[in-house]
Amino acid sequence: MIRQKIEGVKRCMGIRAVLVYMIATALLFPRGAGAEIVERIVAVVNEEIITLSELRAISIPYLQKMKQQYSVNYGDEEILETEKRIIDQLIDEMLVAQEADRLGIEVTPKEINMAMRDVKERNQLTEAQFEEALAEDGMTLEDYKKELTKQMKKMRLMDQEIKAKVQVSKKEIDKYYQEHKGDFNAPPEVRLQQILLILPPEATESEVTLVRQQAEQIRNRVNEGEDFTMLVKLYSQDPNAAAGGDMGAFRQGELFSALDNVAFTLEVGEVSPVIQSPKGFHILRLLDRKDPKTMTDEQRSEEIDDIIYNQKVETTFQQWIKQLREKSYVVINL
Repeated sequence: MIRQKIEGVKRCMGIRAVLVYMIATALLFPRGAGAEIVERIVAVVNEEIITLSELRAISIPYLQKMKQQYSVNYGDEEILETEKRIIDQLIDEMLVAQEADRLGIEVTPKEINMAMRDVKERNQLTEAQFEEALAEDGMTLEDYKKELTKQMKKMRLMDQEIKAKVQVSKKEIDKYYQEHKGDFNAPPEVRLQQILLILPPEATESEVTLVRQQAEQIRNRVNEGEDFTMLVKLYSQDPNAAAGGDMGAFRQGELFSALDNVAFTLEVGEVSPVIQSPKGFHILRLLDRKDPKTMTDEQRSEEIDDIIYNQKVETTFQQWIKQLREKSYVVINL
């Protein structure tokens, strides 16, 4: 009944009314009221809401998994911090989805089916094997389709709202070259695929250990013969995961030093051990390598253009997300 009332709130009530309802439910069902999850609103994001059950559907399995796999018991403070990080991520995802809908960005069922067919063909999986692989990780086919749709819409939003508006001038290219001449002695180049598990901001020592152990478990599955691309799609938290985790081409010095030191020692097709960087834990696979060669002025300009472009895209995206959140109506009631 409570769930039905909340759905009614989502459909019919304005933001002020939602806030009144949220405060009322907070008074009726305080945090320490018992083990049973009593439905209430934990966040308002413009005209949508996030409920306690939606939050706990993510946080409880995560905390249980940590306890079962690593014998870790989170205290009340750590549970609250974990839920804060989860709800923050849910809010950003909801804002991006809302913006994609506002701009009319669509992904058709045909496109989703084609993307899934591509995944199955590249991994030589039958439909039954594909669904079995998803089930092993707690996902249904519909869950996967929804996640794939969300990621594809996000990529199209990025293309339309971020990448299409980023320009690199000749002046910027010349300035970069003057400041980085030593980088253009035609060093070798590698094209990489990765599985990335992101560390939360200001991660505790125990959280770092847990994420590292998760990464090691995935690496062991590679050793046992599981397909790397499938594991990318199932586990990687990199924005390119939906596209197979292809990071593109890099020259020495363009990656985190920890990744750089390993990437250029790999043979084509070889998979690295788990590597820690400031961003998280990486597992790399070398897709291709180009030997050193003399670059023409045009090739060098194109290379610098790509470097500056990617830097601008990342900076612009972070600013865009921040501005989107600032101009949106977001209230959290944890």
